[in-house]
This record gives sequence, structure tokens and C-alpha cells, in this order.
Amino acid sequence: MLLSSSGYLVLAAVLAVSGAVKLRHPRVFAGQVENYRILPGAGVWPAAVALALAETGAALLLVAPWTRTAGLILAGALIGGFLVAMSAALARGQRIPCACFGGTGDLAMVGLPSLLRTALLGVIVVASLAVRGGAAPAPGLGEQVLAAGLMLVLVFLLAETARLLPGRLTPAGIAPSGEQA
Repeated sequence: MLLSSSGYLVLAAVLAVSGAVKLRHPRVFAGQVENYRILPGAGVWPAAVALALAETGAALLLVAPWTRTAGLILAGALIGGFLVAMSAALARGQRIPCACFGGTGDLAMVGLPSLLRTALLGVIVVASLAVRGGAAPAPGLGEQVLAAGLMLVLVFLLAETARLLPGRLTPAGIAPSGEQA
């Protein structure tokens, strides 16, 4: 109960930071959107701005209890779309930044860690939506913040642990060091 009722805090923090970075550097983010080769050139800029605004908007919706369900639904739609886009890029063998937080380094590349991190955020959305219908009382804000912090650490630790797996999922089966996976 505590973990699922605190998930909205994790999602709000992740989406707020991610959206803010993308809004601060919209041209960089538009380039990252273009790298996915999903949209025609004319649709890249509007889509990039819309995605950044949607992430920020979802974070804001998640904060207020009376709009939290709408925020969870929007967060779920965004996360689902991100999973589809990353999976498509990986299937095409693209080695591109995932654009999750506007990053461009090796740690931000589309691969198993970014897919796992995004999927875990999707699990948090589903668990948070599931608890919205429950009748159990919500824990105090202090307990929710602590649980959210622990969930956030767990999401990133699990995703980064995937880098240690032999033969992990990477574009074209090439490990980052250039060796065959």
C-alpha cells in the first residue's frame, strides 16, 4: 500500500525534471526526437514541444490530489509512448540517446537500462492507478516521501544493474565496448 500510494511522487519528480530540461533546451530535445526517425521533419519541433509540455503538465497534475488520476493517465500514456519509440529504435539497430532527461552520454543511450527504467516507471503508474480505487487510508506525507525516494533509487539501481548483464540488449548486438554481445 505504502509503495503504490507514493508512486505519484516518483512520477512527478521524474516528469518535472525531465520536462524542465527539455523545455530549457528545446532544440537539443527536438534533435533527439528526430533521431528516432518516427516523425516527418515538419512534425519534429511541434512534437518535441508538446512532449516537454505534456511531461511538465503531468507532473503538475500529479501533485494535486483532485487531478492525480488525470496525471497518472497522462504519465502512463507518455511512458507507453516512450517504450514504443525506444523499442522501435532498438529494433532498427539505432544507437541514439534515449532523450529521457535530455542526456546525450553513453548512460543515456537506448538499450536495456533505458527500457527497464521506463518500464519500471510504467509499473509505478499501474500500481498507483490501482491503489486510487482502494478504500485503505493513505499513509502520511512523510512516509510517502520516504517511500517515493526509495522507489526512485530502486528504479535507477535496477536499470543500471542491467549494464552488468552479459549479452545485454543493445542495438545490433554490439556491446558498448565494441565487443559482440
